[in-house]
Amino acid sequence: MAKVNYKRSIWLVIVIALVMTTLYIKFFQDSNEQIPPKHNLEKTGAGAVIDFTDATKKIHIAVDSVLAKNGFSVGETKEITKEVPRKNIEGTIRWHTRQLLITVPAEASAESIKEIFKSAVHNADGQVFSSQPDTYQGVAVVRIDIGLKDQLAKEDVTIISDRVYLTQGKPISPKTANKIDTKYDGSIKGKIAIIIDDFGYNKESIAAFAALNRPITFAVIPYRPFSNEAAAIGLSSGNQVILHLPMEPLSQSAQSEELMVAVNMSDEEIQNMVKQAIQSVPGIIGVNNHQGSRATADRRVMKDVLAVLKENHLFFVDSRTNSQSIAAEIARQMGIKTGENELFLDNTDEVGAVKAKLRTAQEMAIKHGTVTVIGHARMNTAIAVKEMIPEFESQGIHLVFVSQFLQ
Repeated sequence: MAKVNYKRSIWLVIVIALVMTTLYIKFFQDSNEQIPPKHNLEKTGAGAVIDFTDATKKIHIAVDSVLAKNGFSVGETKEITKEVPRKNIEGTIRWHTRQLLITVPAEASAESIKEIFKSAVHNADGQVFSSQPDTYQGVAVVRIDIGLKDQLAKEDVTIISDRVYLTQGKPISPKTANKIDTKYDGSIKGKIAIIIDDFGYNKESIAAFAALNRPITFAVIPYRPFSNEAAAIGLSSGNQVILHLPMEPLSQSAQSEELMVAVNMSDEEIQNMVKQAIQSVPGIIGVNNHQGSRATADRRVMKDVLAVLKENHLFFVDSRTNSQSIAAEIARQMGIKTGENELFLDNTDEVGAVKAKLRTAQEMAIKHGTVTVIGHARMNTAIAVKEMIPEFESQGIHLVFVSQFLQ
């Protein structure tokens, strides 16, 4: 009898061990099951594209549900698909992003609206990153940044899917928000379009140009530390934004950008580089060249570049870094709206020297009716333009966007 009980005990132990093993394996598998990725993987010849488009559109739906449920008035909506190079690895990251201008009741607090968004986007694997004071077309607003975070290998990725601008009470009218308060009487004697190149390298000059409250065309260089911030502030302050496309200069020693359109590239390489640069800067309506004294004199290269611009309905302004440039000529032949730089303002980075150039521009505008000039995103240039505005307007000179001069 004792022997039978012993055998039963052995079998009982074995059964319990099997059950425990099965439960352990199931628990281990469940605990180590990978969280579904927030991105899709698209393999290309130039490395993989990590595509967050579906994830960001899921967050868009959550944001839209908040707007609909609360009856918030939606004004302007700007959206774009962005694609930027990855850090330290071949390939790109792609996502869809939006800017929304919404009007909320005067009694609603920004903090309470932020909490509503936070709850809604959490269910879409999103999060609210911040809410802070900002301006939109010169009007004070609160900006709420919404998006997602992910990790690719050892690379932390933060994606902004929705940038929501809150205004309280009466909706902002884009037309009236962009209106320039002119300070002079009588007829306009001339118009100056000021393009400011190289936004993206530094932060301090962005706010200085945005605060001028006059039309400035922001030319933003891609892939720099403050490129997206410059584009966002340029747009929110009511200005126009264009891409400042890096192109190969005659002198290799003068080359300032590693990623640029070069004459030794194939047609496909040139077009892909231009497409990626366009997608990397939100809200652009045109392009001008950064450097490019060699590239803008090459017919094949310019045809490749301009084909992409035409496909994306973007205008082109030739910075004229080389008197032998054929860029504007080819652009017009291809039916692309085109303009040309006529004067560089700040080869000397001194307020007095820049003001002297601006007075030359004033004389050119009075003589010819219009003039397009280029300066750079420097504090001395911003100071010079600010100090010249009263003089311009007392002389009947009107600042306008370069888009008004295109042919």
